[in-house]
Amino acid sequence: MEKFIFKNHRLVEEKQAQVSIHERGFLFGDGIFETLKISDGKIYDYKSHEDRIKAGLKALKFTAKIDDLEKKSYQLIAKNKIKDGILKISISRGIGSAGYLPTYESDPLIIIQTLSERKLPEKISLGISSQKTPQNPLGKTMNALPYILTKIDAQEKNLFDCVMLSQKNFIAETSSANIFWVKNGKIFTPSKACGILLGTVRKKILKISPIKIKEVEAKIFHLKNADEIFLTNSAFLVLPIDELVFSKNKIVKLQKKIGSEILNLLKNS
Repeated sequence: MEKFIFKNHRLVEEKQAQVSIHERGFLFGDGIFETLKISDGKIYDYKSHEDRIKAGLKALKFTAKIDDLEKKSYQLIAKNKIKDGILKISISRGIGSAGYLPTYESDPLIIIQTLSERKLPEKISLGISSQKTPQNPLGKTMNALPYILTKIDAQEKNLFDCVMLSQKNFIAETSSANIFWVKNGKIFTPSKACGILLGTVRKKILKISPIKIKEVEAKIFHLKNADEIFLTNSAFLVLPIDELVFSKNKIVKLQKKIGSEILNLLKNS
């Protein structure tokens, strides 16, 4: 079966889609993207992602026609016959550069595509990255090198992901997820001051969790002493961690009770 994407206003076969070498998203990472969960043919929490797209465009100081993104997304889901998977929306500033300066010679490029769900490993291991998060992230921009290097580091260590620290060495996030930890029945997560990307699932958990969540600036030893750690993003919603790996001889085994309960709460909300 042929797979399709939306390229601006056109539904085209993915294998035939082309992007100009002059596109600023390619040249400079000058654009934003959103990853959304498709569950039983429905987009999970689309409005929160739309709000973040608007905030990202405002932060990068350009505009794009996004009022029909949801409609096009559902057209694509139907065309590709997707029941469960991932929807990715990418928006580049367009073509036209005088060095770094945009000349706006074309309208922004919008790509909508569907992706398969990633199969999770049986054991979820989390390490510590040497990469730091940006001081003031502008949103989910295409310029994501620290996160890419963190994911490569995790793969080289045979881990699912790694924790990134802020510029001031506070716990921040992982390459692709927000992080929460539990100690003595209390839930903690890094505050906005830690240079984190404010995830849509994180936002929802802060609202619906039956246990009050404290947003903090915390050092890595707080994870070492945690009873539980769980990650959140749009792909898997909530992912409880099995173990935190500091070195071959220093591995912290973790519980998964509260993370699993919050996952069930999200699925039923």
